Amino acid sequence: MNQLSSRRDFVKQTLLGASLAPHLLRPEKAQPPTPPEEIGQATRTLLEPFDYQGVRLLDGRLRNQYLATRDFYYNLSDDDILKGFRKRAGLPAPGNDLGGWCWKDTSTVFGQWLSGMARMSKATGDAAIREKATRLMREWAKTFAADGLPYRVYIARPDISHSHYEFEKTLCGLVDMYNYGDQKEALPLLEKLTEWGMKTLDRRRMPATPADSDATGCGNEWYTLCENLYRAYQVTGDSKYKIFGDLWRYPAYWGKFAENPDPDVHGLHAYSHVNTLSSAAMTYAVTGEGQYLKVLANAYDYFQRTQCYATGGYGPGERLVIPDGSLGKSLESEINTYETPCGSWAVFKLSRYLLQFTGEAKYGDWIEKMVCNGIGAALPMIGSGMTFYYSDYVLQGGRKTYFSDAWPCCSGTYLQDVTDYHNIIYFKDRDSLYVNLYASSEVTWNKEGEEIKLEQATGFPESEMTTLTVRAKKPVAFNLKFRVPMWSRGATVEVNSEKLDSSYTPGNWGVIQRTWKPGDRVAIRIPIPLTQAAIDQQHPHRVALMYGPVVLVGERDALPAATQADPATWMTRIEGPLEFRGRGQAKGRFYPFYRAEYGTFYRMYFDLKV
Repeated sequence: MNQLSSRRDFVKQTLLGASLAPHLLRPEKAQPPTPPEEIGQATRTLLEPFDYQGVRLLDGRLRNQYLATRDFYYNLSDDDILKGFRKRAGLPAPGNDLGGWCWKDTSTVFGQWLSGMARMSKATGDAAIREKATRLMREWAKTFAADGLPYRVYIARPDISHSHYEFEKTLCGLVDMYNYGDQKEALPLLEKLTEWGMKTLDRRRMPATPADSDATGCGNEWYTLCENLYRAYQVTGDSKYKIFGDLWRYPAYWGKFAENPDPDVHGLHAYSHVNTLSSAAMTYAVTGEGQYLKVLANAYDYFQRTQCYATGGYGPGERLVIPDGSLGKSLESEINTYETPCGSWAVFKLSRYLLQFTGEAKYGDWIEKMVCNGIGAALPMIGSGMTFYYSDYVLQGGRKTYFSDAWPCCSGTYLQDVTDYHNIIYFKDRDSLYVNLYASSEVTWNKEGEEIKLEQATGFPESEMTTLTVRAKKPVAFNLKFRVPMWSRGATVEVNSEKLDSSYTPGNWGVIQRTWKPGDRVAIRIPIPLTQAAIDQQHPHRVALMYGPVVLVGERDALPAATQADPATWMTRIEGPLEFRGRGQAKGRFYPFYRAEYGTFYRMYFDLKV
């Protein structure tokens, strides 16, 4: 693959505009400033995440990945990160060129690194990572002041400018430095950057045209700008951010989901067209207009129904496909099956917004799949920007490998993804604490002045059991709610070893309502079935094997029984963490995709001969 991936290839950007019909979702006219205390009140937010406060990862797979990622980024040289910016500004520029997608400077990922570090510092109290992010922000600000052009930016080729993309990522980083990194000096930088964008960014809204053999036609991904401009509006109360955000709404795409449950969106760039739905979510957050929530819910259902592999991944070759069997056919040739860190980031955000706005447990299932099979199955960052970009699900067998170029887009979202673990495990409302993910962790919840800590001990998904222990200074009444996954049946609960006489509906919250005493223990069993998942309706016998939300892959000698529809009839669990083998077979294991190592051959999808 050449240095410029299909996602970043914009050689076809010659169209000057696109029809913005349907009439739904037109940008609003500029409104007068909203008092800060009223911002965010337009919507009825049913659930709240903990917003990177009060959640701690405990020993386990997620914490190990988080710590390895934190150390990798913390140990990057500040001078190397800043070298390109300083050179362009004519300032002394010690350090080494990073190369790859950061051959010119680190604009492609710089804002995401600030964002991830700021969120890390808030989530864990990591003073060292906050100090690093602050240094980077301050030094970047000097280069901005020196040349006044934060983004004379190119990716891999000097004839292709991509300013919208870098503008939006850095906007996110500055919002997060102010909001999570407690850096007030980020605010004037945010204002200056936005004023630069208002004067400089091309407003033609280049259309995201269907892909052809040469280009994806991303249109500079201007359609992701709303989200962080509206976030800036929420944290500052300054209406200029909303006014500028209004300009970048995407009715030509969002409106398809408002009007049609099966819209024609094939050929569009996959990740950015899930990511733009977070801009629709923030449009709903600041306007309260119900059609935007309808867009989110319909788009979520559409992606689940037509675009997703068993892993929860989507976008073979980074494209959305026609739901006519194209997804199943892609497994025959497309090794760039799923853009993993970026795609996971878009899923985390979309699903979290839907959880907040609707309160419905079912939206946690896609998050869970990403934690098991998406970013949670990614190879670690290593070396000088070696990044796990694409997951490979090809039918003939795949391997996990690193992307051919250093520091691609996924090296930006990787850091944000693993930090987001702190923000997607638990949710809350006034009277209830919600357990969305089963992961070793603890959460501290201040309920009307009463501090409550909940500790979660689990081996999930290698164990069906999760134990929750309540820590409080005195008895306290609240509802404890836990997500019952769509894939599970027969969940059971014991409180202090006494089984509750209740049934729990898949796709909903299980509810335990009581006055809790310090030390109360809740044991939840979520039965995990062995199943197989067909790739699409047109290929009912092209399947992946699953253990609950976990996709299992097979060694070279591991083959499913050709005539058995139910894997439980021919698979047996063997010694080892979550490993299976066909009954009567002497070799060939099936094991979780998240445990597949670099370069090891595996098969994820199989054609059953029935």
